[in-house]
Amino acid sequence: MGVKNPNSTDYIHSDEPNTYNIHKALDYNQAGQPIVRTSGSSYDWSINISAGAVDGVGYIEKFGMNTDVDSNKETIWDGGGIYSYIASPETLAITSSSGTDSATGTGARTVEIQGLNSAYEVVTETLTVGGSAGTETFIRVFRAQVATAGTSGVNEGVISVTSQSTSTVLAQIGVDGTGSNAAGRGQTFMSLYTVPAGKTAYLTQWTVGAGKQNTDAVAFILARPFDGNGAWNSKDIITVSATTYSKDYKIPLQFTEKTDIEVRAYSTTNNSLVSSTFNLILIDNS
Repeated sequence: MGVKNPNSTDYIHSDEPNTYNIHKALDYNQAGQPIVRTSGSSYDWSINISAGAVDGVGYIEKFGMNTDVDSNKETIWDGGGIYSYIASPETLAITSSSGTDSATGTGARTVEIQGLNSAYEVVTETLTVGGSAGTETFIRVFRAQVATAGTSGVNEGVISVTSQSTSTVLAQIGVDGTGSNAAGRGQTFMSLYTVPAGKTAYLTQWTVGAGKQNTDAVAFILARPFDGNGAWNSKDIITVSATTYSKDYKIPLQFTEKTDIEVRAYSTTNNSLVSSTFNLILIDNS
């Protein structure tokens, strides 16, 4: 049974004092539109974040896979080995190992690149596979995905995103299988990210998997703050053997703006397939 607000003719629930004043019951999304404040459930809050309805709060999920991890540490990404970063912003170009990935081909035609510019602000650019280099400059690339394709709907060869000045491969879109069973992934599998300028990131979940029988993985999540010393520090470790383990952080790990975050792993068994996913909540510093 509700009680009457003495300042209005409306009935309200006695256990929700915020509804005594309608302005206290409302938040506003990024478009400035009013939304009803939810309470009690973290699930409600998560949905509002996903919908872009929490002002100043965003999120990103990064997932990656390395199909050939051996006894030396490797980054969990499509290209294998330790990932290379560029020191100065560069324009980028898109190439493929298959001629059918092209402007008029049956495979991937254009690719959207997501990353950060020289100011570490989020920037995107869509380029034609095999076409000219772009005009945007990137200091970091954390995702690429097929934007348009021919009849196959996906990339038919391995797509590479390469910096123009230093010829550094900053992202790849892989292919699984061979011959008639080959299937393009459609986007990068890279378990790395750089926190944009003006944001603070909070790690809420980290998962590691070893995907072949009798294989294992020792995985590390590392961070390199933007402070000029270039030092990577391990922030956590997960060990798995032919299984997947997921860790939820009741107290999230904090990463400041421009921090590089990366998952690396090694295995006691050669040719191990290792996957990793992590989730970040992004909060505006202002």
